[in-house]
Amino acid sequence: MSNAARGTPRIFIMLAVLLLVVPLGIAMWWWYRPTPEPLLKELVDPDIVCTGRVDTPGQVISLEPSVPGRVIEVFVKEGEEVLAGKPILQLDPAAAEHRLAQAAAALELARVDLDSAKSEAERFPKQIEGRQLLVKAAAARVEAAEKMLEQRKSQTITPIGRAEGEAMEAQVRELRLMETAQKAQTDDLAKLDPQMRVRAAQARLKAAEADHDLALRGVKDCTLKAPSAGIVLRLQMSAGGVISPGGYPSAVVFAPTGKLIIRAEVEQEYLGEVEVGSPVTVQDENLADGLTRKGKVYSLSKWIAPRRSILMEPGEINDVRTLECLIELNDAKGLTIGQRMRVRIQRR
Repeated sequence: MSNAARGTPRIFIMLAVLLLVVPLGIAMWWWYRPTPEPLLKELVDPDIVCTGRVDTPGQVISLEPSVPGRVIEVFVKEGEEVLAGKPILQLDPAAAEHRLAQAAAALELARVDLDSAKSEAERFPKQIEGRQLLVKAAAARVEAAEKMLEQRKSQTITPIGRAEGEAMEAQVRELRLMETAQKAQTDDLAKLDPQMRVRAAQARLKAAEADHDLALRGVKDCTLKAPSAGIVLRLQMSAGGVISPGGYPSAVVFAPTGKLIIRAEVEQEYLGEVEVGSPVTVQDENLADGLTRKGKVYSLSKWIAPRRSILMEPGEINDVRTLECLIELNDAKGLTIGQRMRVRIQRR
């Protein structure tokens, strides 16, 4: 065998050893290699960042009349500041005024009925007394008839005939029956309570007064008035339109007067890291270089709940439970109700 033939197996053996040893060495190096230092350490924001909206302490509310009707006049404009009690819109009061007239007539009828019941109650003792006198009169007539019958029967000069005697006996029986009837009627009348009709009339009067008050309230509610001083943010109807309670959208969007605040929504994971008095920085969410304002947390909700706003806005998650906190700003000039803000709250 030549030297070349003997050398070939040795080469294959060396290659096989290399194929086994090299991967094993690489694996051992990878396993026991030193951990490299990160090029950039993870940045941890020292503040709690969340979203909020400009609002008033009393919150924006919807206004609408409590009765349906057709709008005949609008007294204000959008964005107008109004005082408490100022009329905002007027509904056609014709139907409400007719109902008021009906209620007024029913009320007068109830008052007359009550006066009649009281008058009857006052006359009731006299009625009982009169009935008792009738009973006594009937008894006296029976007694007189009985005595006349006995007297005629005892006469010997002109003896009473059979027919005349029977007639007189029948008359006595008739008078006794009349006496019994008068007495029964008197007893039944004495059992009556004259105040029952008075109480019934008083109840009907109260019901009529309540109906009249409701009808009067209906006439007054035809005029929608501002519940407090504030701003009419939006009018969603005009003269000639028909509106009704519970309609959508509401007729008027109204904001009570008050210093503007921020309603921030802090996610549940930061619970316990926010407290009353925590410093706050806010900035318009859409302006990266907008004016930065300072403030502090002055109230924390006692309820972790879904977001107050249910509007599906781009880039905003609406199904997260949050803790609402109210923020008072040092200067709220230039802000607009509903404006979205980026809020940074200093952690505890």
